[in-house]
Amino acid sequence: MEKPSCLTEALFGIPSDIVVQPELTRGFLERGEYGIDAFRIYMRELGYSDAKVEEVLLEIYREVKRRCVENPKYEELLAAVCSEIGAFYLDLGYEGAERFLLEAFNLRSKLYGSERAFLLASTMNKLGIFYVQNRKPEKAEIMFEDAYTIMKELYEQSKKFELDYVFATINLGTFYYEVGKADEGLKYQFEALKHKDVLPCSGAIPYFNIALCYQDLGDYEKAVEYYVRASALALERGFVDVEEALSRALEVASSEKVYSKIEELFNRGEIGRSEFERLIEILRGLE
Repeated sequence: MEKPSCLTEALFGIPSDIVVQPELTRGFLERGEYGIDAFRIYMRELGYSDAKVEEVLLEIYREVKRRCVENPKYEELLAAVCSEIGAFYLDLGYEGAERFLLEAFNLRSKLYGSERAFLLASTMNKLGIFYVQNRKPEKAEIMFEDAYTIMKELYEQSKKFELDYVFATINLGTFYYEVGKADEGLKYQFEALKHKDVLPCSGAIPYFNIALCYQDLGDYEKAVEYYVRASALALERGFVDVEEALSRALEVASSEKVYSKIEELFNRGEIGRSEFERLIEILRGLE
């Protein structure tokens, strides 16, 4: 990828001629880094807070918005700016996230039917997270379900969308668990598990989520099994706190039963000797 010529391009990944605060941002461009997270780190190194980052982002937003009035070609950039500012506010817990995510959603709705629908699904997931955080489950459900539907359609058209489809599936299953529909949550987590080979966690996250659902449903034996499965994968891959997973197993079963499940999976060849020994060691430390 060529080095971006301006901050707008570096932050949002779309070629642009919009320049803001060049004296402040020149150093970031020289680093050759991309994205808002990297920019936030750069600004902190200069002694600025996220308030300054917000100021820069809003300056870009206002300029892109102004240009959109005269030239619709800027709509794609505006959608990206709105989505990323919404995600930035979401991370900070600001209610303003909804305004920007909805604007991105409305812009990207025009893109449905093309591969750019992927961007619409991404915005929907962010909106779903916002609505969950703000206790609006009905709106969250619509966003997560529609994002899942879009990603499923894209995945069926092209395997390159498989990972994004799996993330959308996990998000929908997690939502159902969080609103007390663990049986629905299980369905989607198991669907995600079919594609565990493409996940960076190798399945640790859906295994953990499945355990949570089984615990909610009162099937403690299966909950323990999936907590152990998640823990074994997380020893090497991360993504799941092993001590938390085993502690949850101990909440619903005796230590003897958890030991027994670890041994059972080892004897079946589903856990290697190294994982077996490390899990036993961690479990002993939790008793």
